[in-house]
Amino acid sequence: MTEVGVDKKYRIVLPKELRKPFGIEAGSVLEAKYKKGEIILKPKVPIKKPTEALWGIAKGIVEESPKKVARKAIAQQSRQEQTR
Repeated sequence: MTEVGVDKKYRIVLPKELRKPFGIEAGSVLEAKYKKGEIILKPKVPIKKPTEALWGIAKGIVEESPKKVARKAIAQQSRQEQTR
């Protein structure tokens, strides 16, 4: 277990061996919570591709990926506009 200190402004410095594996750098946001007598810090990672993340949750429920459905709908709409 790694020890960290708390300064006069109640800030802590995470050692490199804790920051590096999680990609934590200056300006990163961490989620903090209290659980069973422990303070737990987790990196708050923005979802870079939210559609893919949601598809991962919905696999098996939805038969086709949302991107494919959207692409088909756009293609169909384009075809309809061209025939007018």
